[in-house]
Amino acid sequence: MRKLTDRDLAKILGTTVSGYTVESVRIKRGPFTDADHYGIILGRNSKDQYVTWEFHLEEDDTISAYWGHYHMENRKAAVNDFNTRDLDGSVDTFMVTITETLKLTVEVEADSSEEAERIVSDKWRNSEYVLDADNFVEVGFEAVPVDGEPEQETSIGA
Repeated sequence: MRKLTDRDLAKILGTTVSGYTVESVRIKRGPFTDADHYGIILGRNSKDQYVTWEFHLEEDDTISAYWGHYHMENRKAAVNDFNTRDLDGSVDTFMVTITETLKLTVEVEADSSEEAERIVSDKWRNSEYVLDADNFVEVGFEAVPVDGEPEQETSIGA
């Protein structure tokens, strides 16, 4: 068993585990030194029934899921369980800022770099350059407790 990474989470998202499609996955929180070797999965089956599992990856990268909490057609309860099942019962409120970075490089003829930037800026403002998912470079998440200091956590999905 090894430490989970964001790359592991991205590979798990959308896969099927025991008939449930993984809608969301995250690394487990906790005070234990190996807490980041475990994760939490939120899955949905074809009958719109939900489950949350704890899991870890085996040496061959297969998912070992266990301790399922099953939620029959109640997505809200399942999402709440996914978000809180490894906490000590206290739940905090966070403001989460999502920052996506899109990037597009265009070639223009100009007399200076300032003019080149102005030309491209004007064309972008006039929707001649529209950035979309094909221009995606990265995403960042920053969680700030509503009543406290900044805290960071990355979660894929949900």
